[in-house]
Amino acid sequence: MATGTPRELIVPLFIPHAGCPHHCIFCNQHAVTGQGCLASPAMPPLAAMEAEIERWLSWSARRHPVEISFYGGTFLGLPVEVMTACLELAHRYVKAGRVHGIRFSTRPDTVTESVLALLAAYPVTTVELGAQSMEDAVLVASTRGHRAAETATAMARLQEHGYRTILQAMVGLPGETRELWDTSLDRMLALSPYGIRIYPTVVLSGSGLEALWRDGLYTPLSLDEAVRRSKEAWMAATQKGIKVIRMGLQESEEMRLSRICAGPHHPAFGHLVHSARFLDMAESLAETAFSPGASPVFRVHPRSISRLRGQKNSNLVHLKKRYALAGVRVAADEALAETALAADGWVVDSVRQIFAKDGES
Repeated sequence: MATGTPRELIVPLFIPHAGCPHHCIFCNQHAVTGQGCLASPAMPPLAAMEAEIERWLSWSARRHPVEISFYGGTFLGLPVEVMTACLELAHRYVKAGRVHGIRFSTRPDTVTESVLALLAAYPVTTVELGAQSMEDAVLVASTRGHRAAETATAMARLQEHGYRTILQAMVGLPGETRELWDTSLDRMLALSPYGIRIYPTVVLSGSGLEALWRDGLYTPLSLDEAVRRSKEAWMAATQKGIKVIRMGLQESEEMRLSRICAGPHHPAFGHLVHSARFLDMAESLAETAFSPGASPVFRVHPRSISRLRGQKNSNLVHLKKRYALAGVRVAADEALAETALAADGWVVDSVRQIFAKDGES
């Protein structure tokens, strides 16, 4: 019996704030990771890291490929002896054949030729770059401590050395308008990363942004607006063949209950984005093919059914009310692409930019 293709596994090791010379205005890594601060000059708790790796590997023995990943800090900003200790730990697992590579996140201004020379001795496969924005005015307002040009230079260096690159982007930063977000996104995608992460900016307790928000000097995006901008970003990236790795912050119970003061946070933010995308396609079909009182049957790939339905069937309820439909049904169709939607003889796929009679696409 077919078992399917094993999914990749990322073993996350968090080093909150380690190696980071700046406190960005939006940042409180302790809230995001739920862990305490590791002072950058200190040697990391290697035994605890090894135990965490073993725990993940025991849970997911059949996943492939496997990467050990260092998150939460600026990896290339660590003291050389600390960075080397982390790399050596992960390298042991690669040499033993239990892990396939190493990945980490870092700031653009830490990607120097000297540090890349050090990395050459290790099986680093993926580097995530915290770009956040490609607009200098937004970077300054966010106290990032680097400019957009440094992101472009870092990307060029990483790609020249053959690393898979992933950009991290934040939507709704201080000083960002809708127009600046659009141009920032265009500039990120022009750098041709392998993938991109899209994070809505939220106000974390203990961050500099909290003070601005409490003083009325910063207004976060609404959830609807953050979803809309992220949806358009997903579309633009996907149409260029750039993988959207994640949309929304990684959920943790501590963060959800006590660490977010304001902003467009939702535990299923990515699902909201995809549901909005499918609602757009459903409405385009309704405008063309449905008459009041009709009972259309939407056909969709099985893996996209929940996206079409929306949270608590909200998309179906909206369609029925807006277009005065007698009913709305959903049927699984494995012949359709996961990005497509069909009904009443029509098919639409916003990624492939198709709107045609079914069978003509």
